Formats: sequence, structure tokens, C-alpha cells
Amino acid sequence: MPEGDTIYRLAEKVRDAVLGKVVTAFSTHAIADDVARTVVGHVVVEVVSRGKNLLVRFDDGRTLHIHLRMLGRVVVRRGNVVAVTARPPQLVLDVPGASIRGSRIPVLRLLRAGAEARAPDLRSLGPDLLSPDFDEDLAVRRLRVLAKRPIGDAIMQQRAVAGIGNVYKSEVLFLERIDPRVPVSALDASTLRRILKRARALLSANVKGGPRVTRNSLAGPRTWVYLRARKACFVCGGAIAALQQGAPPGRTTYFCPRCQGGLTPPGKPTRAASQDR
Repeated sequence: MPEGDTIYRLAEKVRDAVLGKVVTAFSTHAIADDVARTVVGHVVVEVVSRGKNLLVRFDDGRTLHIHLRMLGRVVVRRGNVVAVTARPPQLVLDVPGASIRGSRIPVLRLLRAGAEARAPDLRSLGPDLLSPDFDEDLAVRRLRVLAKRPIGDAIMQQRAVAGIGNVYKSEVLFLERIDPRVPVSALDASTLRRILKRARALLSANVKGGPRVTRNSLAGPRTWVYLRARKACFVCGGAIAALQQGAPPGRTTYFCPRCQGGLTPPGKPTRAASQDR
């Protein structure tokens, strides 16, 4: 599933292509044709990301809500020539000089004016880690509500904090030397803040494009533990482990049992974590 940095970059690409322009064509399998046609002639006034959600807002107050989940794809094409495909795209949004195409999108809907603020899935989102006005205090409070959940599951809950996915979950907890199996109730506020600050820093560092990097190295993998089960930890040499967390079937968490076997005292990150800030 694309994480917050991926959707942030996608929002920038879509924004650059359509902002301030009049919609010349709009269609989607998820919306009746007679409703979709009413979007034509309206102007795109804003394109934003909220965690893993892409929102395209029009001048009549309506919002196109897109969530890619695991398999969804949105591409931006410049120019007015549209490639012929064997299967019609699931989403078409054309403006002068650019075209947005989408396929395999599981969440695709056109929200009426004012409905975005009332939509339960959007209204319940926690603070967006990539927002310039990210509310760390609120994120800590929302994590506290998930007191009995292991931290590796809790920080994936978008209602607590928006933007963290499988990659950042594993990498953040490794860098902060926190066992992903530890319940939120066992972590003090300063530790939760460390997690959030680290997550925000890593997401922010990866919004400029290029391969996602959490481990700065001239050689080897760009991540510390993600997708490295049974391989040697770069810090201690022990074997990286993997476990399933969250509601069945769960999501895979990668971690080092040696490095993350206990909590690092608040304010005392390990040497490797300090080097990678």
C-alpha cells in the first residue's frame, strides 16, 4: 500500500497538472455517467493529500476522493493525446494540456459539497504526519486510546496518526530501538513523541522523489529491516525477524530481536539511530 510520502508526491504531480484548469472530460466506473458529466466545466481549485488519501476539490464544493490501497494506480499524462488501451481506464479526468488516468482503485467517490467534512473515514483520520501544522499532542492522545495494542499495530492505525505504512512502521521502530510487540500503555509520552518525530522526519525526507531511503549508505539495501527477514542486522549481526500484527490476516512487521528487545530510555537514542537522523 502506498504510504504518506507516495500520496504526497502524487498529489504534487496531479496539482501541477490540473490546478486552476477547467475539467473537459470526467468519467469513472464508480460514478453514474449523468453525475460524472456534471463535473465537466468546473475548475479544480485544490489537490491535497491526507495521509494515504488523495483529494481533488472543485469550485462547486465537491471533492473527488481517491484511496489506492494495495493495487490502485493513478498516472498523470501531459498533452492532449490519450493512449489507446485494451481496457478503458477506471478514472478519466482531463483538463487542457493534461490527463489523469486511474485503474484498480478500490476507493473512488465524488463527495457532495460539504460531505468531505462529514465522511466518517476522512473525519476520523488522525493528524497527517506531512501536514505543516501536524498536531503532535493530538497524535499522542490518539495513540494513548489504543493502549492495549502493540505499538507496531497502533502506529499503523490511520485514526491515530495518518501516513505510516508497513515500511515506515518497521523502520521507525528499529531506529528508535522499540520492540514492536510492546503495548502502547508501556510507552511514556516522550517515547511516543520520539516515534512520531522520527516518522515525520523519514516521510519528509522522501517526498522529493527517487527510491525511498531510510538507511543512508553507499552500498547495500536502502532500509534497515524492511523485507530483510532472516538476514543479518546491520547493527548487531543478529537475524532480522518478521511477525504478523493487526487484525487477520495482519501486516508484516520486521524487527531485530536483539536491538529492539527492550526500550531505549527516553532521550537516549542508540548510536546507529543518531547517525541516521
